[in-house]
Amino acid sequence: VFMLTFLAVLGCASLVNKNQENDEKIQAAFTAESTVSRVESQLNKYLAESNLMKRMLESGYEVTEEEFDILSALMQDENHVIEAHELAKDGIVNRIYPLEGNEEAVGLNMLEHPDRKKEANLAKTSGQYTIAGPFPLVQGGNGALLFDPVYVKDEAGEDTFWGFSILVLNWDHFMEEVETYKLEDTSYQYLIWKNGTEPGEKLTIAQSEKFSFKDTLEVACDVPNDTWYFEIEPKAGWVPQSQIAFGILIAALVSGVLTVGYWQYEMQRY
Repeated sequence: VFMLTFLAVLGCASLVNKNQENDEKIQAAFTAESTVSRVESQLNKYLAESNLMKRMLESGYEVTEEEFDILSALMQDENHVIEAHELAKDGIVNRIYPLEGNEEAVGLNMLEHPDRKKEANLAKTSGQYTIAGPFPLVQGGNGALLFDPVYVKDEAGEDTFWGFSILVLNWDHFMEEVETYKLEDTSYQYLIWKNGTEPGEKLTIAQSEKFSFKDTLEVACDVPNDTWYFEIEPKAGWVPQSQIAFGILIAALVSGVLTVGYWQYEMQRY
């Protein structure tokens, strides 16, 4: 009687725990996807700021150095997310604002650079913006490059590749603006990564300060020209250990009470 009752109650508790785990994973998947959506929305905001420059180039207008500096200065934000704005005609960086501190980036061929060529060529062929990084920048610090391809009309009226309008983002400031830290406030530990340039290489995009993953949920999130993988898990686990222990205790107590009652009934009958 004890064993049958114990297993029955334990099975019910396990079923409740399993349903709770499924609900938690649905919530975690939604949290991961909404976080990546916030990242995309924020990136689109910065792209909109540089859109005027892109439209001017696509219309065939020759942007002077002074005009480039003025328009780029207007893009600078108070949170210092945009570190620099670059133009790369034919994929080769030829203009940078601010130039001071960024001189080493002048002349870089983004279509051939080992750490940039994958995303640069994807942006060129797809016509969509692409994020490269985060990685150490030539001009110092960690950041990411936002490649926005520019196309102009040739004599035959066909779109031809002109180059890139590139935003250099301070990645730490950007992730603070997206408020990924709030995931930890809601008791999640997480790791966001994407495939690197080398086979099997994982490039970390963001992660919680402390994590020891045991049973993470991996959510694949599509971003323009790439896929980000979001590994997420509640700090206390999908089902808290205290809840599992409580279920075992209840099963033991119920089984004990029923066993004593059954034993007394049998003794009385005997």
